[in-house]
Amino acid sequence: MESFEQKALDNYGSLIINKSFARKAGFGSRAIPVYVREWIVAHYVGDSPDLMDDARTSIADFVRKYVPNKGDREAIKNQLYEQNDVKLLDDYAVQVNLAKGDRYLLIPFLDESKASVPPMIVRDNEMLLSSGIWGVGTLTYAPPTDDGPGQVIMRSFTPFQLANLDIGYFISRRQDFETGEWINFIINSMGFNHHIYSERQKILLISRLLPMVEPRFNLIELAPKGTGKSFVFENMSRYVTVRSGAITAPVLFYNDARKTPGLITRFDCVVIDEAQKVRGDRSGELTALLKSYLEAGRFGRGSAGSITAESGIAILANIDLDERKRPLHEVIGLFRDFPNFLRETAFLDRFSGLLPGWDIPRVSKDTPAVCLGLKGDIFGEILHILRNDISYRDFVKTNMELENSDDMRDSRAIEAGATGFLKILFPHQEPSEEDFYRYCVNPALEMRQRVRDELCKLDREYLPISMRSRYPDDYQLTHKKAQFVNPDEVDLTKLPTKAVEPEVVDEKILVTSQIETEDEPEDVTVEKTLLIADGETGHSYKSLFGPYLKGARQIYLTDPYIRLEYQIRNLLAFIGIIDTVDGSVNLHLTTSTDDEYQKRINSQKFDEVAVGIQEHGLKFTYEFSDTVHRREIVSDNGWKVSIDRGLDIYQKPETRYELSEVDQAKKRCRETQIIYIENRR
Repeated sequence: MESFEQKALDNYGSLIINKSFARKAGFGSRAIPVYVREWIVAHYVGDSPDLMDDARTSIADFVRKYVPNKGDREAIKNQLYEQNDVKLLDDYAVQVNLAKGDRYLLIPFLDESKASVPPMIVRDNEMLLSSGIWGVGTLTYAPPTDDGPGQVIMRSFTPFQLANLDIGYFISRRQDFETGEWINFIINSMGFNHHIYSERQKILLISRLLPMVEPRFNLIELAPKGTGKSFVFENMSRYVTVRSGAITAPVLFYNDARKTPGLITRFDCVVIDEAQKVRGDRSGELTALLKSYLEAGRFGRGSAGSITAESGIAILANIDLDERKRPLHEVIGLFRDFPNFLRETAFLDRFSGLLPGWDIPRVSKDTPAVCLGLKGDIFGEILHILRNDISYRDFVKTNMELENSDDMRDSRAIEAGATGFLKILFPHQEPSEEDFYRYCVNPALEMRQRVRDELCKLDREYLPISMRSRYPDDYQLTHKKAQFVNPDEVDLTKLPTKAVEPEVVDEKILVTSQIETEDEPEDVTVEKTLLIADGETGHSYKSLFGPYLKGARQIYLTDPYIRLEYQIRNLLAFIGIIDTVDGSVNLHLTTSTDDEYQKRINSQKFDEVAVGIQEHGLKFTYEFSDTVHRREIVSDNGWKVSIDRGLDIYQKPETRYELSEVDQAKKRCRETQIIYIENRR
């Protein structure tokens, strides 16, 4: 257990869950957001640190009973038709149609928009009238009569209940965490494995939370397919809705025919996914309403007059990368090929930040969180509560100093972004001055600077500037002012070409069961975390470590458990994969012993190893340490490999004569975690 996990468990107890449980619990392909999955899992797992078989069985029974597959829709309808009650877990919502003087229940699974719901259920569950709420509803069916058509009726409703949340206590315990620990805690709470991301990438991931925690923070994220852009928004909070395809003014703002408010009035954040495909309206009404709302937080449509709202707008869109893994149209402008409304500078200028999603790694089997984190529903509720705390904005206004940001939209956007980061990373409002700029101000400034740069490329009326904070980071120090680009004057033949993209891993990997992928080529070296399950085969020292030792001339192996005979043979097998084609290699071992007798005996054995491998261009040295605990391989080629079991990753063979004795890939492994870290300094 890592340090932040223990602190999280000690401080937050029942609010914490092992984030891998929701993937292992057997939900299959059910379209249930993570925060609901974790609520179900927590109900059956309780305080247990493990997902036991009986809990897994109970969860499976619950899913079979209340969460049917999509293919069962007509069968469920038939049960209702035959006058049988049906209990269904779904995201229920209620809409009020003033024109017809009626109130309708929406049941997404049944594709039903005109079900009936008793007034008592609505009064007891007000969330039905805003963003909707997940829960188990008991449904029945009233056949058609002379007075009207048939109708589905909700007889009773059990919403999923949040654990007790004391926001003051949550905030106060932040002081027990180092900043790096807290960031890892947040990343895992979001559902991501913190081991595979750099600090910058972690901050980029956290940026996705800003529209959820800061009112009217408007974000654009551009990234290639497969980076998990929509995952956080779809699975983090019940106060967020994700839409794609045709986005209309009635849906987004106000339906004048039905006299019902749109999504912007009902959610903390409205996400427009795959915006590069969004079809706007020819009248321009949608763009006009968006500009009005983004500027002032209010709009008017039809008979509604002036309506105010606090929802943030997040626009997600796919872009192509070139061979350098940079945006293909970075020179001429990232929005040149987007729909008209996304190319209008007056519209883009109203966005708080542009998130460079191309700097976030693609989703892989190593992406899902494997450590402890906040339950999804709890985390979403915390973000929702923090939205309206104005003390954070006051802190930012008092402590933030900027240069070259005289434009009101620039300064206001950076202020909003810094406030959001402060709420997430320093909810106790006690960052050091340098940390405040490093983790709050500078990331917010970078995102707004990117918006500003794109405006300059599209419209020469925008003056190029380079904004600075009191503690500028590398991005600010190396920033080059953007210039207007006339695409008619650009030699397209000299621009980078589109890269051939690798096969995209399904983003659903974050919420479904672990999947197996083909082994990477031996020459591929990337930062990652590899989780090997107990009993798993197919792993040899050569495939695990060989690529990361290429070109090394000095290798340091630290493993306290090179003591017994089989462990020394493991050492010899490891030595056997070291490549000496290009010259001799030095290997130094740091290990430990149980006593002086073992130390003397093992010294003799290590000396024999040194002599035996010398003729193969390998020099072997060793030392004993009583305090060594870590298990890792560090080489002078810039890589470090951390192995929680050291070289002792294989199970004991069941018989004396097995093929695994001559082929490591056939050996059954013990549960192991291996972390590959680029260690260039």
